[in-house]
Amino acid sequence: MPVDLYFILGSAGAKRRIVLADLVSEGLMPEDRAAVLLSDAETPDEAGDAALAKSGATLVRWHWEKPELEFEVPAETTHLFLVADGRSNPIDQIEALRELLQINAELRLARVIFVADAALLAAKPEVQPWYDACAHYADVVLLTRPEGLDQKWVNGVEKRYRDQCCPFLYEVVRRDQIKNPAVLLVPEARRVSQVFDEDIALADETDEEIE
Repeated sequence: MPVDLYFILGSAGAKRRIVLADLVSEGLMPEDRAAVLLSDAETPDEAGDAALAKSGATLVRWHWEKPELEFEVPAETTHLFLVADGRSNPIDQIEALRELLQINAELRLARVIFVADAALLAAKPEVQPWYDACAHYADVVLLTRPEGLDQKWVNGVEKRYRDQCCPFLYEVVRRDQIKNPAVLLVPEARRVSQVFDEDIALADETDEEIE
C-alpha cells in the first residue's frame, strides 16, 4: 500500500513544525506511523522540534540536489510529511515533487498544506504573490501567528480567497491548536491547480525566495 504524502508549504517562521506536531498527535490513528522530513537547509527550532519529538513522529532530513528531492522513507511509515524548504522557491519544489511522484509508485500525494504566517504578511504585504502561489497548489491553508493582529485584517485574508472561490479548506490557527486535525488529513484534493493530476506545465507565479 502506498505511503500517504503530505507536502507542507510555508515560510520558515510560520510554526510549521508545531502545526505538524498537532496534526500527527491529534489527526492520526494509534496504529499509524508518521515521519516528518525537514530540509537539510532548515535551521533548528527549539519549540517546534520539541513538539515534534513529543508527537512520536520520526524526524529525518531531506536533501535538494536540484532538480531532485532526495530522501529515504523510514520503515513502517504510513504517513509522510515532507516540509518544503521555507526559504526557497516553492514552485521549483512542487515541480520536483511532481516528478518524484511520477516515478515512485510507493508514494501517494494525500494533500498539500500551506501554513501561512499572518504576522509576516501583515508586516510585509509585498510577499502576497508568494502566498498566492502557495495557495494555488494547496488543499488546506492554515493561517498561523494571528495573535496581536487586527481581527478585521485577519478576516480579510480569508475573505480575499473566498471571493476568488478558492476550494481549499481554511482555518485560522490559534494557540497553536487545530480545531479538527483528522479532517485536514483526509486524502481528498481541494486545490485549484491540477499539476499533480495531469501532465501540464506549472505556472510560475513567483521566482522570488522568502526570508
